[in-house]
Amino acid sequence: MQIAETIIAQAGLRPTKARLAVLKTITESSSALSHAEILERLAGLKEFDRVTIYRVLEWLTENQLVHKISGENRAGKFQLSQPKFSASDQSERKVIGQDAHHHAHLHCIHCGKISCLHDVKPRFNQEILKHYQISQIEINLKGVCDDCANVHPSK
Repeated sequence: MQIAETIIAQAGLRPTKARLAVLKTITESSSALSHAEILERLAGLKEFDRVTIYRVLEWLTENQLVHKISGENRAGKFQLSQPKFSASDQSERKVIGQDAHHHAHLHCIHCGKISCLHDVKPRFNQEILKHYQISQIEINLKGVCDDCANVHPSK
């Protein structure tokens, strides 16, 4: 069973060809992907048009299998959510849900690459937020990735 199939099955959801293809594309990427990038990577599969991919991304987001990161010009990029597991033993770990999207991101200002920093979690004084129910926090650290730094060295 491929990783996309396992993620959907362990979440108790129904896999479809489109859901598996989009989730597989996201899991194989080292950084977050936009709708257009996913569409481009699935271009050889004619049954997946832009609307189908958009609907699958909505479904994956609603079911917390991926999370949406605000990119440049408000264009969203999607990345696999960090799973929560039911056992500490690697051989018996079962996905029991996804962590809420409460972490930081690295965002390259040259190439647009976005990567999640799951170890960086925001901390707030509870008094400040007691009148809000926080569902998502976005912290974007902007700079230049190693690949772009080699091409565009700072002056």
